[in-house]
Amino acid sequence: MVKPLPCDCPDDQPGRAVPTGGCNYIVYTGGSSDGLYRLVEQAIPDVELAHGRPIIFSDGSLEFPESPPTLPGYRAEGRRLYPVWPPCPHRMLRVQVIDKTLQIAGICGNPEAGQFGEEATPDQCQNCPTCQARLWAIGRTGAWTSPADPPGT
Repeated sequence: MVKPLPCDCPDDQPGRAVPTGGCNYIVYTGGSSDGLYRLVEQAIPDVELAHGRPIIFSDGSLEFPESPPTLPGYRAEGRRLYPVWPPCPHRMLRVQVIDKTLQIAGICGNPEAGQFGEEATPDQCQNCPTCQARLWAIGRTGAWTSPADPPGT
């Protein structure tokens, strides 16, 4: 089950960008990670977006009506962005809009990882001992997952 959780971002942090319409955390709580990506659409605040509202696909890719924004953790192919994080049941997604631009960040939820509770890049996820063990078990050591891979790999 996956739940969007609203975030009450404090207004009194100087220098911190304040999201328009708040921010949502999507937490993975078991089952297929496809469910995590399906909730991204619901988690996007209902505010104006400079790049237009994306169509969200079950593989986690986002297709924008115009040129997409640059999102860390996503690979661009035309107007479509594909997630490049390795599969991980511990990753949360933070979805927010800052300056009319959609922001999606992977947040590490693995208490054994050095990035626990912080924004994690795909490289940090790839080098996580938990991820390394999972990729080794499916024969994908040193390799990124691909949108063309079968679900669950």
